[in-house]
Amino acid sequence: MKKVILGILAGFVLSIALSFSPVGDYIVKNKTAEVDQISGFYIFVNSTPVKEYKYIATIKCSGTWGSGQYQDIRNNLIKKARKKYPEGNGIIFYFYDGGTDKADIIKLKD
Repeated sequence: MKKVILGILAGFVLSIALSFSPVGDYIVKNKTAEVDQISGFYIFVNSTPVKEYKYIATIKCSGTWGSGQYQDIRNNLIKKARKKYPEGNGIIFYFYDGGTDKADIIKLKD
């Protein structure tokens, strides 16, 4: 009797263990990418992270910074974000032709 109960119990435990699969299998699409990390921030340009995140603040690029090229504006916004919002670990950039560039500071959830 004990062998039968032990066999049933072992089968039950095994079937439960095998029934679980990794949650959230992610399907890679044409728009899927890896982002760079610069000065501790994961950099998203006109895009949003797939992973959950908490919005912290928005900072704007006022005036002309350096040459007005992407790298100068990006580096200055990162420096400003690092100084004002050290808890952030991600930044979503929005660059606008003839408009005010801005960046959302975010904290990606673990």
